[in-house]
Amino acid sequence: MSLLLCFSGQIGSGKSSVSTAVAAALGCGRTSFGDYLRSEIARLGGDPNDRKALQDFGQKRVEDDSAAFCRDVLAAGGFQAGDNFVIDGIRHVEIFELLAAVAKPSEARLLYLGAPETTRNDRVQSRDDAQDFVRESTHQVETELQDALPKRADAVIDASQPFDRVVADCVELVRSWQQRFVIRNRRSNSTSKTRARERDDGT
Repeated sequence: MSLLLCFSGQIGSGKSSVSTAVAAALGCGRTSFGDYLRSEIARLGGDPNDRKALQDFGQKRVEDDSAAFCRDVLAAGGFQAGDNFVIDGIRHVEIFELLAAVAKPSEARLLYLGAPETTRNDRVQSRDDAQDFVRESTHQVETELQDALPKRADAVIDASQPFDRVVADCVELVRSWQQRFVIRNRRSNSTSKTRARERDDGT
């Protein structure tokens, strides 16, 4: 069973770095909503490094056609149905649900990276737009990151830990999910074979 691993978290939680490292550890492809939006803004002649422009454009795509937005991001990242794949930047519960539907037969799982505001603020100080941290964090597109997405997540990872520990926790969790898929499929196959034998026997 293949897995679409979806990363979510507030600004400064480490989504991009962690999801990239997890994809490398699992040997699978990766894309992000941020990468897609930056490429589209650049194509349209805008500034791909303007975070407000990214947030505004992302919110517009969600409001215009969420399903098409999801399909475009996955296609741009090279996703094929049935692939093991990592996608970063989930900011709406609806987007995760749509990704889960679009990605079938891959099973979608949502990983939320949680870290205190002080930790996240410290991490963004090296960014060019660090002074805009408060505005960025309160933009409409970030609204569901505080409560709705953590509640919907299949797992919440403590992203205030050292980077290697966060990555290891994510990979360990994915391996456990994959193992459950294997066990579940074996049981399903065994049940199907038993029913087939019963039909052949006329029982």
